[in-house]
Amino acid sequence: MKEILLRTENLSKSFSSGGILQHVLKNIDLELYDGDFTVIMGASGAGKSTLLYALSGMDTPTLGTVTFCGTCAGEAGSHGASRRDAASRVVSSGDAGSHGASCRDAASRVVPSGDTSSRGSAPHGRIISDLTPDQLAVFRRSFCGFVFQQIYLIDGMSVMDNVLAAGLLVNKDRKALVNRARELFQAVGILEETQRKFPTQISGGEAQRVGIVRGLINSPRILFADEPTGALNSKSGLEVLDTLTRFNRSGQSVVMVTHDMRSARRGNRILYLKDGAILGECLLGKYEHGDEERHDKLSSFLEQMGW
Repeated sequence: MKEILLRTENLSKSFSSGGILQHVLKNIDLELYDGDFTVIMGASGAGKSTLLYALSGMDTPTLGTVTFCGTCAGEAGSHGASRRDAASRVVSSGDAGSHGASCRDAASRVVPSGDTSSRGSAPHGRIISDLTPDQLAVFRRSFCGFVFQQIYLIDGMSVMDNVLAAGLLVNKDRKALVNRARELFQAVGILEETQRKFPTQISGGEAQRVGIVRGLINSPRILFADEPTGALNSKSGLEVLDTLTRFNRSGQSVVMVTHDMRSARRGNRILYLKDGAILGECLLGKYEHGDEERHDKLSSFLEQMGW
């Protein structure tokens, strides 16, 4: 049985606008599993980004809980070491290996409200939404990696220093961080010459791949990506999707928000949100290039969801 990383129970989020209460998330029960590439889809305003921010501790729910059931890389001993090795061992896009086969049969699913009989086994977790702001900051640095549509690189720092700045918040061993950053840069195709450049001197696609390296520098258990290809042209967007796919095949868990079907096809688990609730999900197995059956299955699912 796959390890549960995050579990939500009755997760809800509301905002007050002009004296009117807006319910953005409504009683969501969900489990996220280690090694999955989970995609969150839905129309604009469905609550996709709000759900991602609540899952990652970037935002606090109004009601309900988000429980972290896994271990952080810095706490896990040999387990953490294996995660760091896996993040650096990126396989070619055509090689899914036995991991891909096992994921096709995985029972990853939304947990219906009140149904606990079929939930996977997990250690006693900590409730993220109960942590103090300082504890949340430490948790996010140790457990979460983030890739945003707006990349937020610091213009006055080199590409390498942008990545090291995030790493030094967790690991003070600069030499070890430089070595890991170089491994990750090599994996995403960022040359050493480019690593010395400033963000204004590189392309949008290169900048987003730098953003992925920054998100992975601390060996997170989950990489959260919010519309990572939304501001890119088709060629650069494809390069970013290929990069995320390769890291997922090496064992990295990914949760991605997107409105783009081309991007969604990379996931093995698609969740569809409507009006703040999960309307349905589609299990696709690991991504294989040129899989027309995958495309047809996702198209049919999205049509059923009213997309």
